[in-house]
Amino acid sequence: MAGHTEMPDFLAALPERVWYLTSTGRDMWCRRPYGFLFSSSDKAAAFAAAMASPALELSPIGMPSKEVVSEEGVQALRRMEVTRLFLDPEIDPASGDVFGTILRISPLQ
Repeated sequence: MAGHTEMPDFLAALPERVWYLTSTGRDMWCRRPYGFLFSSSDKAAAFAAAMASPALELSPIGMPSKEVVSEEGVQALRRMEVTRLFLDPEIDPASGDVFGTILRISPLQ
């Protein structure tokens, strides 16, 4: 895994706008405990195409990164049981494993 960022440095690690994948048009698609954020719509769409199953259609949605790290955004991630966010993840062609920078969300104390 490339890098790890704790919550206080979260915003510095994110671009001004991020994209996530959704199948509903609203809720973030994730694989608990992992969520996936992207620095462009194209990167999100390419990842979705690589991960897609015929039964699940994923589309990218953009949002200001400040919303991800807001109190409401972090609470929403915790409700989804997401404790790690990949930023611009890639897929290893040999193993199929996802790798890249991971931003960690501290658990509730």
